[in-house]
Amino acid sequence: MITWSSRLFVSDSIKEKKLKKIRKKLEKPDKLRFGAYLITLNNNGRDLFDIYNILLFPAKHFKKEGFDVKIVGVAGKSSEAQELAGGIIARFVKDGVPLTPDGVRDYFKE
Repeated sequence: MITWSSRLFVSDSIKEKKLKKIRKKLEKPDKLRFGAYLITLNNNGRDLFDIYNILLFPAKHFKKEGFDVKIVGVAGKSSEAQELAGGIIARFVKDGVPLTPDGVRDYFKE
C-alpha cells in the first residue's frame, strides 16, 4: 500500500500542479509516463530512506500485499532527490530527531 506523509518534502523543481499529477498517476501506475523520484521510508530496519524512480512503481514488487511504502519526499531528478534526502537529514539534526530508523518513522508518524 502506498501512503503519503503529511510532512512531505518537495524539491523546488516540483510545482504544486505536478505534485497533484504525480499523486493521481500513482493511483493508476500503469499510466506513468514522466520522471520524478520518490523518497520513501526504508522497511529494512537499518537504512533511513529509499529513493525510487517513479517509473518503477508499476512493478509487481510494489503491488504485493503487506508491502507498505510511505512517501516522504518528491524530486524531479535523481540528484535533486539525493540533495533533498540530505536536507531532510539536516532538518532532523537541527530539530533533534534521532537519526535511527525508528526515530525517522516516529517523525513521519501521522
